[in-house]
Parts: sequence; C-alpha cells; structure tokens
Amino acid sequence: MSDKDMKFETVEDARVAPVTRGQRFKRHCGRRWWIYLIAFLVIALAAVLGIIFGAIPAIAQDSVNDSTLQVDGIAITSPSNTKFTLSMNSTVHAHSPVSASFSPQTFEMYLPPAAGEPVVPFMQLSIGGLKVENTFTINVSDVATNIMNQDAYLQFSGKVLKNNDLDLGVRSSPQVNIGSIKFHVDYQKTVSLKGLNGLNGIKLYNATILDKPMADGTNMVTDGVIPNPSSFTLQVGDLTVDISTLGMELGYSVVKDLTLHPGDNRVKIYNHIHPELIDNLLFTASIKAKNTNITLTANSTVFNGEHIDWLEKPLHAAPPVIAVLNPSE
Repeated sequence: MSDKDMKFETVEDARVAPVTRGQRFKRHCGRRWWIYLIAFLVIALAAVLGIIFGAIPAIAQDSVNDSTLQVDGIAITSPSNTKFTLSMNSTVHAHSPVSASFSPQTFEMYLPPAAGEPVVPFMQLSIGGLKVENTFTINVSDVATNIMNQDAYLQFSGKVLKNNDLDLGVRSSPQVNIGSIKFHVDYQKTVSLKGLNGLNGIKLYNATILDKPMADGTNMVTDGVIPNPSSFTLQVGDLTVDISTLGMELGYSVVKDLTLHPGDNRVKIYNHIHPELIDNLLFTASIKAKNTNITLTANSTVFNGEHIDWLEKPLHAAPPVIAVLNPSE
C-alpha cells in the first residue's frame, strides 16, 4: 500500500458522524433549561389566573342569575312622608359550587320599569355579610328607611294597597369572597308579592247606637274584620272613611291606631252618624238587617298627627269598598 493510500484512509476514519436536529435541541435545552422552566411557570400561572379571574367569576354570576329570592314578609311601620321603619324576612335558594360569602351590601328596591324606561329606586336596604348556602335567609328588623323618590314610592304603595299581585325589583352589586379571591357580581331579581287587594271583604258586626255620644262625637260603635291577604304588615294610623248605605250618607267612621297584619284583622270602629239618622227607622232597620252593604270611601290616614300622603292619596283615589254588615256566615 502506498503512502498516498494510507493518508486517504486515515482521513476517512477520522470523520465525525453529523449531529441531528434532535440532538442539537437536547443540548440546547440542557444548557438553557431554566428558561423553559420559567416559561412553563408563566404559562401555568396565566392559566390559573384565567380560571380565577375569568371562569370563577363567570360561574359565580351564573349561580347568582339562577338563584331565586322569596320575600316571606315585609313590615312598614312608623310611617311619615319622608321615611318609615322597615323589617323584612326573605329566603334565597341558590346552588353554589364552592364555599363563598357576600360582603355587606346595599339593596335598591324599585318597581320594574316598562321597556326602555329607567329604573327609579324608591328605597335602599343595607344588610350585613352573608354566607352563601343552597338555602339561606336575609332578615332585617326595624331599619330606619328614607324614601328616595316620592313619586315612585307613591306608585309602589298604591299597588300594594290596590292590587292582589305586584312585582318588586331588587338589585345590588355584592362582593363575593371565595377564600382570598374577591370580585363583584350583579344581583338583580324581580319578586312577586301579594297586595292588600283594595281592602275588599271587610265585614262588620254588632252595630251599637250609644245612649250618650263619646267626647269625640262617636255615637255608634261596630266590630270589624279587615282581611289582609298579603305578606305585608302595614301601620296605617287613624283611618277615616266616609260611609253610606242605600244611597243614604251616614257620616264617617274611624279605625284608630290601625296596623294591618297578614290575615284577618279584628278592629273596633268608631262611627260618627249624622244625628238626625240615629232615630230614623230606615237607618235603625238597616243596621239590624242581614247582609247590609255599607259603602266605605277612604278620607284620610293620620299617624302622629301627620297626614301620610303615600297612604292617603291612593286610598282616597281607589274605588269605594263595599263592607257587609251582619253577614250570613
């Protein structure tokens, strides 16, 4: 073998096999592994934050949207033309996929507006923190409440007094707490309520003409039952109504310190009958007869010496109520 051949063979044997793309990538990763670890952690953190700040609030909002609010009782007492005292018991039915709570919040209440019309709240109700469960209660007692909008509240009270059914809008923007995660959701519900149905169904009993009128001029007293089919307790004060029967004006009647509770309300009625009717045979016969219709037309409501406009105006504007004296049971 010549020297030339030997040199060629030596060069051939010294060739290194070419490095593949995969091998180059492995070497690259081996030298810069920390860069890829940081990138992975950033991507993982972004995914977790996306769940926390995107998916979890969306799930919570869906749960709020699917929840139901049931008002079990509302009490409006100590009325004036600018404020009153409010108590309310309500029940929320919800499905919370995680343990959560609401921070203290303020509800606004309003009549649901017609399409395209703005919401006009007429009162606010602040409550404390709440733990969210499948069923939980929202109860408040004796909260001094200002009337935010006189016209809107007048419309609301009119619906309460006149209608058998009405809707009440409730909204807030509570903060939801899930562990250390905090965010706000929109809470807006329409609640169906029972109204007082125009105070229809009043029954009167035991009409008694007094031998001597009382100091305030009362010359006849009767017992009465005023039905309240609603879940409202409503403090009215002194309610005065004009009364007539068989087309004959009789005078007026006063129910003193009236508070309407749900169910039948038994009251004493102080009647101021025109003096010339007291000995009228037609009148005396009518108050003894069975099923005598007495027409009641609301005149005024007074509490603590103040005429309560949001009670007085809708009652006065409502159609007369027909009460039955000596009903056949």
